[in-house]
Amino acid sequence: MLYVGAALVVCMVGLFLIREVVAPVFLAITLVLTVRPMVVWLNDHKVPKLLSASFGIIVVFAVLIAILFAVTIAFAQFVGAVPTYAAEFNALLDQALSLLASWGISSEAMTEYLRTFDFTRLIGAVTGFVSQIGSVAGFLGSLFLFVAFVAVDMTDTSERYSRLTSWRPNLSAALVDFTWRVRRYWVVNTVFGLCVALINMGILAWLQIPLVLTWGILAFVCAYIPNIGFIIALIPPAIMALLSQGWETMVVMVAAYLVVNFISHMIIQPKVTGHAVGLNITTTFVSLVFWAIIIGPMGAILAVPLTLFFKCILFDAYPRTLWVSIFMGGELDDDALPGDTVPPLEAPPVVEDPELQPEPEPPAAATHTAALEDEAEPVPGTRIRE
Repeated sequence: MLYVGAALVVCMVGLFLIREVVAPVFLAITLVLTVRPMVVWLNDHKVPKLLSASFGIIVVFAVLIAILFAVTIAFAQFVGAVPTYAAEFNALLDQALSLLASWGISSEAMTEYLRTFDFTRLIGAVTGFVSQIGSVAGFLGSLFLFVAFVAVDMTDTSERYSRLTSWRPNLSAALVDFTWRVRRYWVVNTVFGLCVALINMGILAWLQIPLVLTWGILAFVCAYIPNIGFIIALIPPAIMALLSQGWETMVVMVAAYLVVNFISHMIIQPKVTGHAVGLNITTTFVSLVFWAIIIGPMGAILAVPLTLFFKCILFDAYPRTLWVSIFMGGELDDDALPGDTVPPLEAPPVVEDPELQPEPEPPAAATHTAALEDEAEPVPGTRIRE
């Protein structure tokens, strides 16, 4: 176990050092796998393989560009609207400082800093932070290139699949299962994220909170972050509700958000996603923290696909380690059990069958008489000794 742990640490350190390459490559692979059924359907309908692969690339590019455009518009609206609430922000600061003073909390240095705080510096800090996240332009350029390369490389995989199946059938079956599950993961998250974003936009419009479209896009993008994505999408509109409408509206908005997102992300979606990908809530949360440390911000989005991939190649591909899936939230079918490849811990109980019982032994007297008769009959060609 120590050797395995040491090897895993070395591998994770290696992934950490090349995370700028791992993140776009793996994301490109999963996106191409998601549109793969459409490409196969076009091939089955006599569309040339290169043309169908190009169509798949165009679909992936269109989705990525649409999401990028929406996020850019939302961020621009947020940056443009924030300075208009500078007076409300300063008023809230004064109220907070008065409340601290009434509680007897002395913080002269903090008070002086907050009073001289320039609200426009917050915009610069946010802008600088976003511009420094992993070189967004370089990441997107690499992602588009990798999507094109992977899509062309996966134009025809029938020969490689047959060879892999003949040499490593368990690994081939595990990879097929991974492609199916990661595809369902992206589809389920997209549908749930869109539905929740529309509901949140309805709540914000009902409460007359500014930038409804911006917060709807934020909720949709954060839906791809498991477990804590809705919390990230909750904080900015809550602050905007406090600045624009007051704390009463903020409380109502937060309560409505929590009810909707708790039912969606904690009750409905985990069951649907867990059934689709075979991971429980604990595993997804641990994978979120783990891959965010290893890969960076993209690790939060790729946490579930990365966990599915390593689960596939490390556990599902070997009969002796299939049992690990039980603890991660998966299910084992009777056909997937290793069977006789793993020796049992104890012998099965013996079941007596009356049809297979041995014939009853003859009585002792009859056996003795038969033995004497055998001794009395000489064997031809031998001498009888007294």
